Amino acid sequence: MSFYQEQEDTDRIRGAIMHTIPSEGVRSLSQFLSGAAMKEVERLEAKYNNGKPFPPVRARELPQGRPMGE
Repeated sequence: MSFYQEQEDTDRIRGAIMHTIPSEGVRSLSQFLSGAAMKEVERLEAKYNNGKPFPPVRARELPQGRPMGE
């Protein structure tokens, strides 16, 4: 899986990980991003789907690239 992100945001995330390893225990960018994404998925499921998982969607089923005009 890959996605686009501004370099400044990526550097900021890495800084947060590096400076909180002892207290948070997150040791990799993948671990951090996966945890953050799943918290947001759970919030959306609670808000829009009675706390239940949405039906799964395969990678090519999502719109690709930036929306027109961006």
